[in-house]
Amino acid sequence: MNTVYQQYGNTMEQAVAGFSKPDFKCEAHLIGQIQGGKHFETDDGLFCEMAIDCGQGWNLLQPGSNKGLQTQTSYASPGQLFVWNQPFDLHFEIQNLQGWPKALIKVWRLDPSNKIDACSYGTVQFPRTAGFHEIICETWTPTGENIDVQGRHNGEMLEKIDKQARFDRSLDWRYQALSFYMENPPRLTTLAPLTTDKGDFSRRKILNSVSNGQVIIEVEIILKNFKRLGISGQ
Repeated sequence: MNTVYQQYGNTMEQAVAGFSKPDFKCEAHLIGQIQGGKHFETDDGLFCEMAIDCGQGWNLLQPGSNKGLQTQTSYASPGQLFVWNQPFDLHFEIQNLQGWPKALIKVWRLDPSNKIDACSYGTVQFPRTAGFHEIICETWTPTGENIDVQGRHNGEMLEKIDKQARFDRSLDWRYQALSFYMENPPRLTTLAPLTTDKGDFSRRKILNSVSNGQVIIEVEIILKNFKRLGISGQ
């Protein structure tokens, strides 16, 4: 039995309470910020969106937090740091280690005419060890180059690509031509190719891209009950 004290008005009284059964479920707490972006060759304003992708055994204790967060628009000279400093706080209850969380990054560009276009995409997995980490997420921009060339030598491949192009405009050369003259960069209509267990790998194989800037993420990771249960995140 355990003796605790309860307060009633201005007096403290002793109360006897039984030991409760300990809860030894693993938990992970990710506290950090999207610090900023660098090496983006643009004078326009940039802002960033981040969504969290994780396995089915990861239960987020704050429902809705994994649906995404968005930074403010930041301006910088080409090659300099776009400062965002957008905080996030994620607390998971873990049933199994499959599908360790990763960040799905989308960077948007705001031009002087207030037109918003997708700038680049990226994905990075959070570290599996406790402590402070600085993560560099390399981003890329999708292109449709050479997709139609591959299809000319394989009728089945061409038919498959045409079906995919209806779902993903970045795979359509006509949209590529429009984006060149209208200065609208290609964009993904869905982040499905980037996800872990729901990813469409057939679409990922034919997705061409060019490298773009980097997104800097700072995160402090707290792991609970891992050592008690003899589990390593490695």
